[in-house]
Amino acid sequence: MRFSVNQLQRKIFLMVLRTQVLIVRRVVLAVVVGVLVGVSSMVQHTPAYADGTSWNPVLAAEANGWQSVAYGNGVWVAVSYDGTNRVMRSTDDGVTWTAVAAAEANAWYSVAYGNGVWVAVSDGGTNRVMRSTDDGVTWTAVAAAEANEWFSVAYGNGVWVAVSYDGTNRVMRSTDDGVTWSAVAAAEANRWQFVAYGNGVWVAVSDDGANQVMRSINDGATWSAVAAAEANPWQSVAYGNGVWVAVSSFGTNQVMRSINDGATWTAVAAAEANGWQSVAYGNGVWVAVSSDGTNQVMRSINDGATWTAVAATEANQWFSVAYNGVWVAVSVSSGWPNQVMRSTDASASASADPGVPGIFLTVAGPVGRSASEAPIYYGSDRVAVTSTYILTVTGVSNISPTITTLAEGTIGANGSFSSMTRLPTLSPGTYNVRMVGTHVNGSTLQLTSQVTIGGVGEFTSIGANIPVIR
Repeated sequence: MRFSVNQLQRKIFLMVLRTQVLIVRRVVLAVVVGVLVGVSSMVQHTPAYADGTSWNPVLAAEANGWQSVAYGNGVWVAVSYDGTNRVMRSTDDGVTWTAVAAAEANAWYSVAYGNGVWVAVSDGGTNRVMRSTDDGVTWTAVAAAEANEWFSVAYGNGVWVAVSYDGTNRVMRSTDDGVTWSAVAAAEANRWQFVAYGNGVWVAVSDDGANQVMRSINDGATWSAVAAAEANPWQSVAYGNGVWVAVSSFGTNQVMRSINDGATWTAVAAAEANGWQSVAYGNGVWVAVSSDGTNQVMRSINDGATWTAVAATEANQWFSVAYNGVWVAVSVSSGWPNQVMRSTDASASASADPGVPGIFLTVAGPVGRSASEAPIYYGSDRVAVTSTYILTVTGVSNISPTITTLAEGTIGANGSFSSMTRLPTLSPGTYNVRMVGTHVNGSTLQLTSQVTIGGVGEFTSIGANIPVIR
């Protein structure tokens, strides 16, 4: 059986979640009789880098047909085509979700984040666009450029672009953060299913037409037709690590990839002949999800050249997947108990309690990953109760280094907590990420991880934690 009763499911999920809370490279800084405990007391935890090899079930906020999920500014947002509340959001990396009222009761098919704004599009209704400027808490209706069946929206390089299934002009774009939209002619009158931005190029794919790809190199103002690798119903396209990858719901080869910014495409065999609906890239891994099949997830670790099947948590119709520190997928199968699933590293596990009080800190790389919004795991283990802690990032400089507070607060009555925040966007350079707390004997505990950010915003080094006691 894929699942048992809800009570058992929740029990299993909570057990998995407990191990995930501290699946980090944890260094415990402890003090015994006023001196630093030896190296044997400094416990290392393997970092949890989401890799798509195993998935955990999560309850959706409502049993709706969730079509699209995306991440931005510390929040996950999903939209649905039916239900009482057609938006849900999560502020704890997809562990729990809260229902939110949409601007209108439309069939919302796509949601995306950019420049402080969330935008969703619909295939029907009076206003077929809605936007949020408060991280998805409230939404405002916006008129679309045309009354088309808008199926996908994305943000890139200061521009919002949406594509549609029908209409006179099957592209619309906004240069004012989704407040107003202008109609743009598509390269062909196809049923455009999905649009994405990467490396200065916009790419859209369709499920019909003579050429089932179109691309724009001028921020969506004009589009050129491109031949797909095969005449399949292409459902989704994404960019990552210098490669474009698209997936289809049918065909001989249900994956195609481009290594020249979408100018030409090569067919690739999928892991299984499923109805692949969505593909995304993150942390060196490509992941796709499907609406049917034996295994409804597949992943690639060689930039989409080959794919391996992975079991989904439930046999749902999975329609959208996205990554930011964790993988999150949503389903349109309203009859199933869990319509969300998430993935973290299957090989990571928490070690035994070290038996000494201390603090812990992890900057979750790895090297090569974008440092912007990278997860930072931090917390304490039975330090001084009701004491304060502070987490900062400081530029390494001899002249007036800038100190930014990432988190601070008061530790509760048991002296222990664990949490996660994200590294802000930083200029290339070297920085100290530092966690400071208080030992039960009043000594100050400090852990510092020095990180270096390269010219394109990627981690070039992440140093081991340096402990200090004062």
